[in-house]
Amino acid sequence: MSGVAQSMIQPTGAILPCQPLTTAYFRVENSVIANGIRADIRHFAWDRSCDAIFEPNSHYLDYSLGPRARGSRLLPNGRRHAPPFGEVSYLPNGSQFATRCEPSEYRIFCLTFEDHAADHLFQNDAPPWSLPPCFDVKEPWILHGLARLAQEVSDPGFAPAIMVETIALSMVIDLCRHLQIPCKSDAGPDSRMTDWWLRRLQERIEAGLAGPLSIVDLANDCGVSSRHLMRTFKNTVGKTLGSYIADARIERAKRELVQDDALIKIIAGNCGFQSVAAFSAAFRKATGLSPRGFRQEMLRG
Repeated sequence: MSGVAQSMIQPTGAILPCQPLTTAYFRVENSVIANGIRADIRHFAWDRSCDAIFEPNSHYLDYSLGPRARGSRLLPNGRRHAPPFGEVSYLPNGSQFATRCEPSEYRIFCLTFEDHAADHLFQNDAPPWSLPPCFDVKEPWILHGLARLAQEVSDPGFAPAIMVETIALSMVIDLCRHLQIPCKSDAGPDSRMTDWWLRRLQERIEAGLAGPLSIVDLANDCGVSSRHLMRTFKNTVGKTLGSYIADARIERAKRELVQDDALIKIIAGNCGFQSVAAFSAAFRKATGLSPRGFRQEMLRG
């Protein structure tokens, strides 16, 4: 029911999948289980909007076999903003998320790690503060491995359990390396961000432009100090993090102003400004035009 927070998953035995309690329909189409590692294809749907709590009881990777629903979100640690899901997402064991589910239908390949061997790999290879969730894993080897496993589960060949276990355990290592964030306090003054770290930070900023973006919160999300984040970001991008966020707000405003039916006060809120006056002043300083003047110029062009 909309507006009612409830547990999104039903606790089950180690060998069974977690079934969302809020779904109108849920079915496991096919599955392969290997030493506590479960690979399955799930088909489920919501017929109404609802708010819930999602608590993965194992390390959880899912690979979308169809489009993701727009508007559905998982919000970690009580935050109001989170990036949208990509083709692959990872949620760590023991994490908790507030979730917003919109009427939608999903078909996903899901990989969960519940055995001691896999858990040992996660703990040993992960950073000391544990792996962070990632809503859009873009590592090519992980995408390739999940696609191969989804095909194996859909149409099992010779020794499917051995195939699942072998590929899944190697993917644990790839995932840990992909999500491992540098946090050394003695990083050199010329240190730079890796491409995937920069991409994740940019996605986090883009998803949070409508609200207050704190450098401290961004640094905490990345598991580094604010000083380290600001220094490595400037070394990588060539501008300060604060300037980048300010520019990102203006760029979003430009995109929305092209839509002549969008109210300027709504655009101001979408870009994180508390008032139309503050938005107009910042926009004019950045572009030399008022928001209304920019719209007129663009529409004439």
